[in-house]
Amino acid sequence: MRYHQPESQNRLDIPHAPSYQLQIAERGTLENLKLEPTTRRQPNAGEIEIQVLASGLNFRDVLNALDLYPGDPGLLGGECAGKITTIGEGVAGFEIGDPVIAIVPGSFSQYVTVNAALAAPKPEKLSFEEAATIPVVFLTAYYTLHHLAKISAGDRVLIHAATGGVGQAAIQLAQQARAEVFGTCSPHKWPFLKSLGVEQMMNSRTLDFAEQVLARTSGKGVDIMLNSLTGEGFIPKSLSILRSGGRFLEIAKSGVWTPSQVAQFKPDISYFLVDLAQICQQQPALIKSMLDELMLQFKSDQLKPLPRKVFPIVEAISAFRYMQQAKHIGKIVITLPTDTMDKSPLFQRDSTYLITGGLGSLGLLIAGWMVKQGAKHLVLAGRSGANPSVKSQLQALEQAGAEVIVAQADVSITTQIAQVLADIEQPLRGIIHAAGVLDDGVLASKNWQDFEKVMAPKVQGAWNLHTLTQDKPLDFLVLFSSAASLLGSMAQANYAAANTFLDALAHYRRVQGLPGMSINWGAWSEIGMAAERKADEQMHKKGLESIAPQQGLQILEQLFSQPTTQVGIIPINQSQFLQQFGRMMPSLFSELTAQAPLPSTPASAKALQLLQQLQTAASLDEYRVLLPLYLQEQVAVVFKLPINQIDKQKT
Repeated sequence: MRYHQPESQNRLDIPHAPSYQLQIAERGTLENLKLEPTTRRQPNAGEIEIQVLASGLNFRDVLNALDLYPGDPGLLGGECAGKITTIGEGVAGFEIGDPVIAIVPGSFSQYVTVNAALAAPKPEKLSFEEAATIPVVFLTAYYTLHHLAKISAGDRVLIHAATGGVGQAAIQLAQQARAEVFGTCSPHKWPFLKSLGVEQMMNSRTLDFAEQVLARTSGKGVDIMLNSLTGEGFIPKSLSILRSGGRFLEIAKSGVWTPSQVAQFKPDISYFLVDLAQICQQQPALIKSMLDELMLQFKSDQLKPLPRKVFPIVEAISAFRYMQQAKHIGKIVITLPTDTMDKSPLFQRDSTYLITGGLGSLGLLIAGWMVKQGAKHLVLAGRSGANPSVKSQLQALEQAGAEVIVAQADVSITTQIAQVLADIEQPLRGIIHAAGVLDDGVLASKNWQDFEKVMAPKVQGAWNLHTLTQDKPLDFLVLFSSAASLLGSMAQANYAAANTFLDALAHYRRVQGLPGMSINWGAWSEIGMAAERKADEQMHKKGLESIAPQQGLQILEQLFSQPTTQVGIIPINQSQFLQQFGRMMPSLFSELTAQAPLPSTPASAKALQLLQQLQTAASLDEYRVLLPLYLQEQVAVVFKLPINQIDKQKT
């Protein structure tokens, strides 16, 4: 059985059509984004058709959807990576099936047709998702810094919004030119900016950067300003620290100054208003030459693709909102489903991934799977460190091409896990929290120490990971919860409670706009705590089957491809299971009971009655009466006590 919390009402429906495109019928709200059927256009002379596999999202698209873009914004999407499907007359240098990147309007579409001059071969070493981070941001940075500003060694360059897509591309190009880089961004992103080699960091949310730049340059200011900030006071403050003869590169799309305004305020500098879309239309040959030059540098590893947050196109609304809220670092990439797409690795080879409980049998299984899915840097954290029995498995991971660091640390001790995180050199992009212990016993025999023992790795450990990484650009924080929090488990009240916290934390993080997924695993066979305790027979009697390791990994791959907030993975024997659990939770298992009706009992009737009452309740006060009364009655039944002996307040 797979039970999950509905992820969002904003998930888009894919139309039943040969081709579709992301469109917005009425601009102004992101909820108006829709996938609409489209007709493929055969390429004219000099054009190619591309099957889009990944497309970069840009702030221009958000302004477009919100009706805030000055002038005609055109179609949504402006860049893509994909494969050539058709070639027009007169096109040389390309063949059908070639992987390419391209600048093309309307790129949130299954197929696009574009001038071949605006496309370039995709470097073989890059995945389609990595390649989709390149075209717009690197062309913008290359054009502004090299063609307009004529950047050279020793220039001082201030890059506003330096952790954004264009900002990061500009940092790479400026460092390559041996310029001195100053960058602004939100303070919580400074550690990432420093990891890129930028030493001069300032806050992009205030105007203090101007005085700080002057102080750090002995009053001389900077030679080049790459600007995308247009809040009150930002443009005049930025102009004020640009030295005589300096170059001001404006890439913002709204709230910008005209050349005459700039000339009146600062007449001794050069001012450039940059519109890459216009340049693509007017100078395709220039775009072609810059694309070719950039691709050579990516092939030789002189330039690197940007970190990215990936959304499937059915979650386009979430992707747009994520960019609108400025939560990302680098690029947001939208992928399109296709049977012919080369499967991109789930994990980035230039990033680090942490597995807590990483030295247990389940943790090591997950580590091996991650390496097969592209991970090259793993940190496996465990309380006891690596014992001789796991060393061969660690060696196998390294022989498969991964760098594996074993960190002896207790995730529930804040200082220990904080040190593990501080020691990570490559950017940390994901965490799997698989640590946990058991201490079974009926509730009456338990004391608080028994609860603390089980809750420490689950509750305190997960909270430590949350608080210590909430300002890091994680792609995922996956919490290995248990079916016990959904179904309960005999003699495991402490374990069920601890896992319930993980479920709640995943929802809490998603509300905050942070990645979070809680997986309520059933028992795994051969590995894990249930297998070690030989609990299979007891589980089978309840209708709960075990999860084979390879089956679990296949499910995990599916969940990483289509993430949700909470999901239960529980193989069941339907008839046995419903006899055990169905009468207690009729609403939870309504999908199953469509085929096998639940037996009617007083308890199930009472639960359904409560559900109906809650659905028709008109006020919060009614909820406050109905729920405590129901809980009071249930506690009385469980403990076989008169209802008047159950304290409603404590219930």
